[in-house]
Amino acid sequence: MSYNLNGHEIVVDFPVDSISSNKNSIAFTDRKGKTKQTFTKRTEALRFMKWLISTNK
Repeated sequence: MSYNLNGHEIVVDFPVDSISSNKNSIAFTDRKGKTKQTFTKRTEALRFMKWLISTNK
């Protein structure tokens, strides 16, 4: 499944095992391994994290 933000696609291979955040970055571990995404705004990072959590059911 993918998440689109301002024309950029972030591909996530669910299920997600862990999620962590630090300022404008979200790190998560899915079937492909660890991935770190850095966003320009904290609100974008939080929105992505909420999407990860809600889609990971």
